[in-house]
Amino acid sequence: MNNYPLISILLPAYNHEQFISRTLDSILADNYPNKELIIIDDGSTDNTGKILEKWIEEHKNHFKIIFESRNNKGVTSTLNDLINLCSGEYLVFIHSDDYLLQDGIIKRYLYLCRNTDKSAVFADCIVVDGENRLITESGLTGFYNADKRKLYADESLKKEIISNWSVPGGTLMVKKKVYDSFKYNPHYLVEDLDFYLRMSSLNQIGFLDEKVSAYRVHGNNTCLLDENFVKVRKALVHSLIRNSKYFPLNYKLLSYLSMIKYYKRILYYQFKKEIKKTLKLFTQDKKCLTL
Repeated sequence: MNNYPLISILLPAYNHEQFISRTLDSILADNYPNKELIIIDDGSTDNTGKILEKWIEEHKNHFKIIFESRNNKGVTSTLNDLINLCSGEYLVFIHSDDYLLQDGIIKRYLYLCRNTDKSAVFADCIVVDGENRLITESGLTGFYNADKRKLYADESLKKEIISNWSVPGGTLMVKKKVYDSFKYNPHYLVEDLDFYLRMSSLNQIGFLDEKVSAYRVHGNNTCLLDENFVKVRKALVHSLIRNSKYFPLNYKLLSYLSMIKYYKRILYYQFKKEIKKTLKLFTQDKKCLTL
């Protein structure tokens, strides 16, 4: 174990009572030999906190566990606080509705050992539903329509992140020293795109074509909720604007094209919504006239 550096697994938990046990058990089952688990229950209003307390009591002797429960501050503030609490040389993030796949941590660690010019690596994942049924074998290509061929080289990776943001959560490993100069902004809705843009501008992030986790799609994924469609697209645009200063001109132009694409999607979405509303009113008026 002494040959392996400490890796901190950071778990922001919120209202996932039906999924959290699977998340915790996957961390326990993972075969990386030197790890710690840092958990913050960010104001859950269901039984997530009780499940966490019971599981920690039963498994506290397996590895170091730090657990905090508090009023809700949001996921970005929670991520920053988790980073401040951990002691590992490397950090792995997993949300409380997702879970790790066996060998996922060691594979990412070995990638960073081989690629010493990189400070972070992301990978692929499977996608499951709320009943643990497999949706697709690849979150990148089967769920988000990414082009994996563009993820291996630094220049094409930049282009893919800017023009086709398609990285699921739960696949990232980062050297902790990165966070000496980077903090997640609690006002940003899509906090991970900021990180990926900043790291890719520095050629500091790489891609590993392995499935390292399971990304769960269910009725309450914040970024997938219909009511958040416009908010998420606007957040993507704002992230591109904020980070364009780190890129040369050709990437700035690509960012502008991506912004136009997101605004087109917003307009189309709002147009469809208005059409549906108009049709509904028309149908109601027609019924009234019939009566």
